[in-house]
Amino acid sequence: MLPPEERRLQTLERILRAPEAFLPTAWLCAPPDTTRWAPESPAAVLLTAVAGQAVPAPHGLARTMFMDEVQLLMERLLRQVPGASAELRVSILSRYKDHHEFPALTGQPDTLALYLADAVRAGGLTPPEALTHFRRHFSHFTLEAAKHIMAKAFFNSQ
Repeated sequence: MLPPEERRLQTLERILRAPEAFLPTAWLCAPPDTTRWAPESPAAVLLTAVAGQAVPAPHGLARTMFMDEVQLLMERLLRQVPGASAELRVSILSRYKDHHEFPALTGQPDTLALYLADAVRAGGLTPPEALTHFRRHFSHFTLEAAKHIMAKAFFNSQ
């Protein structure tokens, strides 16, 4: 059972920062219009008490998906972009909900570099960790080329 402070209305950012803190069978509740989701959007995690018992979502929110799906999505995201920013976490969740897809975030060097630069700005990674992660996916680039791509990403994402 979750402590009382974890059962109150929260933000998507807070829930997506640590989805593993919630029961996998709980529901993530969020605003019905996913196109307006942002890290500060209201959200809640709804525990179903007893099988067959009706438990309505909090006012203004809709049951979005089970937390086990959210946990798997965030785990997969963090494998591709460690320290992912709150904006990227919300964007990936929205994309998954609306389009039933999880994008390959490591497919394009410039795109991955932008996501890693955002993770550094969000405090989830240090610049050397971002460079190391980038090189893990694009090991065919020289160190100099990888540094250039990452530096360009830092300047372009400001």
